[in-house]
Amino acid sequence: MGAIWAEVKENRKLGEGIYRLTLHAPAIAPKARPGQFVMLRVAHGNDPLLARPFSIHGAAGEELLILYKVVGRGTRILSQVRTGKTLFLWGPLGRGFDLSGERPVLVAGGMGIAPMAFAARWLAAQGRPAAFCAGLPGLAGWEHLARGLEEELAGSLSLAWSSEDGSLGRRGLVTELLSDTLAAAGASSGGVLACGPMPMLRAVARVCAQRGVACQVSLEAPMACGLGACLGCAIPAAGGGYLRACQEGPVLAAAAVDWERV
Repeated sequence: MGAIWAEVKENRKLGEGIYRLTLHAPAIAPKARPGQFVMLRVAHGNDPLLARPFSIHGAAGEELLILYKVVGRGTRILSQVRTGKTLFLWGPLGRGFDLSGERPVLVAGGMGIAPMAFAARWLAAQGRPAAFCAGLPGLAGWEHLARGLEEELAGSLSLAWSSEDGSLGRRGLVTELLSDTLAAAGASSGGVLACGPMPMLRAVARVCAQRGVACQVSLEAPMACGLGACLGCAIPAAGGGYLRACQEGPVLAAAAVDWERV
């Protein structure tokens, strides 16, 4: 794990409230794996006091990508950071995805596309076949990201979209795409890897359990340190007790989570 001041190479607006941050992070980027995250201070000084956890969207050479959506004061401040400034962060943190299986199915919902796109690029770079099911609220605000992924992954992975308003791909939920994909011969031999809103992950876990398919889920949880000390990221564990999203996770076997208590 590295703790560094990283130079902002780009902080690009991709759509309404959607940004992609590129950082020069030589102590972190080469070690980053899909599913891991970093803790990032969005400004200098003590306001805001706490760092925020961000999934790693990509890593190439010494550069680290973070995809984020403006949802509160912290991310609003981050969206105003200009090229050439420096930000303090530490990582990579947590347990990432096991990508060793053959023909895994990647499932992303909303901002869960951040780590899943990293996983898709990782598999594509190795020439590994996989299916990628991505669900978004609609095309509005997401056009640049969606088209960019289509161009980047064309010919490498099977990419299918769903949207709630039907403006992108199939109208409906991404879990419907997942069910169709799992019904295809051989599509589930590498298991399912998913990240997105908690209700989506609960539904993905249920679909996989019904079909007897191994499933890994990346869970988001509030945290202050990312190191296991603050215990703010406790996830109810199947059989009782809790798991820390920053240490035992954020990627966990779906069967290890008590979905009734999440």
